[in-house]
Amino acid sequence: MVDLDFLTDLSCSGTNISLVEQLFDLLPDVQFFIKDREARYLVVNQAIVEHAGLSDKKDMIGRTCEEVFANPGGKISQQDLQVIETGKDVINALEMCLSLNKQRKWCLSSKFRVRGPHTGEAALVGISQVLPATAERHENYQTLSAFLSHLKANCGEPILITDMAKKFNFSMDVLERLTRELFGLTPKQILTQLRMEKACTLLETSTQSVNTIVTDCGYLDHSAFSRQFKASTHYSPLQYRYAVAGTRK
Repeated sequence: MVDLDFLTDLSCSGTNISLVEQLFDLLPDVQFFIKDREARYLVVNQAIVEHAGLSDKKDMIGRTCEEVFANPGGKISQQDLQVIETGKDVINALEMCLSLNKQRKWCLSSKFRVRGPHTGEAALVGISQVLPATAERHENYQTLSAFLSHLKANCGEPILITDMAKKFNFSMDVLERLTRELFGLTPKQILTQLRMEKACTLLETSTQSVNTIVTDCGYLDHSAFSRQFKASTHYSPLQYRYAVAGTRK
């Protein structure tokens, strides 16, 4: 049974859930949701419905992420429940999600625990902003193009963003302002995305061991790589390989 206590409580407090939902329906690149204390969808916008490959919002209501998406990574509801339990919000986490045809998309996701003002019932509110595939037409792209090209070509090396900023004559403040304007990401998040994209590609298309991929993606420590990969994709490296590439090892 879907737990509607939280929504009823918010509605009684004057919060217009329907209006909030309508507003987020106007944002095609932002996925919005409210979940109950069991991490089941209560409210969703059209963008997340389309990402799930469904035709109607009601097809998501009362279901968890793992029940809706073909390739959720297996850890999203676990993260949701942790936020609800601890109240420790997730802010602008860089995450990869797989579409139904197994195409990778990158999002900045934020999740917050909220409580009904009368019953005190805890629930979850979240958004995921789909990042643009390219920003080459932006007026500042050429200013960053050499830096970005170098970062992409060398993301498999254990490099430091501060060193790269100096190499291309950027202060860290200017570099971060420019990358946020173009991509909505910090320079460090861009490097992480490049490394995780490379790791995903290697897991999909090669038979290299995870240990070899760790080194090829610029990590010196296997545990650090595994933590970042799971934080970004909600899969372990081997789970991702099996989910995307079948039984390829």
